[in-house]
Amino acid sequence: MKKIYDDLWQVPLEKRFTTLLSHAYFLKTPDRNILISHFENQDVAHQLREMGGVDEQYLSHNHEISESLGELRFVLGSKLIGHENIAKFFSGDVAPDRLLKGNGPFAGDDGFQALYAPGHTDNNLCFYYASPTGKNYLFTGDTIYLDNGRFRTLVMTSDGGNRQELVATLRRLRELPVDVILCSVAMGHYEIVEVTQSEWHDLIDEKIWEILD
Repeated sequence: MKKIYDDLWQVPLEKRFTTLLSHAYFLKTPDRNILISHFENQDVAHQLREMGGVDEQYLSHNHEISESLGELRFVLGSKLIGHENIAKFFSGDVAPDRLLKGNGPFAGDDGFQALYAPGHTDNNLCFYYASPTGKNYLFTGDTIYLDNGRFRTLVMTSDGGNRQELVATLRRLRELPVDVILCSVAMGHYEIVEVTQSEWHDLIDEKIWEILD
């Protein structure tokens, strides 16, 4: 586990679909311990238990569903949460404990927000937290991801993705005061990116322009 800020840790790197580099994140708020995304390493799960356990695990979208979700939930004792549109992608004995219905945002008393962010798929969530550390974290899932150091977007029409919805999502995200961008996956080198508000606006404007071009 790598400590990034006083309340945020990065789960060790894993590979997905043979080419994607993936990190999950462990966030401690005043009210709860939150796991964002998914990982496979059960040794890390035991480390998280020693750090106080996980109250809730949030999936950003259906590409994070794997057979190990049930085992991880058993070890952590956590509740599994996703958007209601993710339900159709589950099979077998594993299912979410809670589905977020509608467009949200879904905010807790501690300020942690799950934001419905369709476009990449029809069930995407991003997560936003104005940390007491003074940094505003945006966990983008795959809404934007890094490709060899450059942010990109991808619409998966087979999973309900839609270009117009992605543009609308990006415009909503643009309005957030963002200091730290934390993607779920990357190709090539993975990094956590700190931005100024001007840089954040320029980045989102560029992605919107690329989609509409």
